[in-house]
Amino acid sequence: VFEFHFNPGDKDKLIFDSFCYVPENIYEKRTGGIFMLGELKNPLPHNYKLLEKTAAAVKKEFYLKFHRTHEQALKESLKRSNEFLAAEVQKENTDWLGNLNFAIISLKNLDLNFTKVGLIKMFLIRGPHVIDIGSKLDSQEIEPYPLKVFYNIVSGKLRENDIILAFSEKIFPVLKNIINEIANLPAGRQGISPFDEKKL
Repeated sequence: VFEFHFNPGDKDKLIFDSFCYVPENIYEKRTGGIFMLGELKNPLPHNYKLLEKTAAAVKKEFYLKFHRTHEQALKESLKRSNEFLAAEVQKENTDWLGNLNFAIISLKNLDLNFTKVGLIKMFLIRGPHVIDIGSKLDSQEIEPYPLKVFYNIVSGKLRENDIILAFSEKIFPVLKNIINEIANLPAGRQGISPFDEKKL
């Protein structure tokens, strides 16, 4: 897992962060790893920690019960994060609505599940192919009643040498050419397996 942070020109109008949690013991290995990328535009001071709090809610639920499958753990994590964000709205903390971009990726062995809201770009690189796997969720919007920020999951099976890339919206145009260069590096050049979308 590699994380790269690029400083925006106007930091006051944007908060971004990434959160990577790999299994630390034999129990967590049953569930796998969970990785998040978040961005909050036009934040007010009381929401400077919103990304961290959302990531913490996801991680806590993800590793709470070790008998669950990898996908079940993610589903429960998304429900918990929706509850956390709904509670914020009940406290009349609503300025983050429409300004939150957030992706949650879970990975166990070669099983991949992810969801996102907002303008996060996600790609699968397989040999010479670059597949926009995040486009399945590009039209996903927050459901207001009851509040659901995360509700659709895309699932798929990775292969050896596959690469998953996740970008915030503004950095994507800068790195677009690099994506194609990475795709042309020597790697397995097998066919493309489909990714399926599921609703919570």
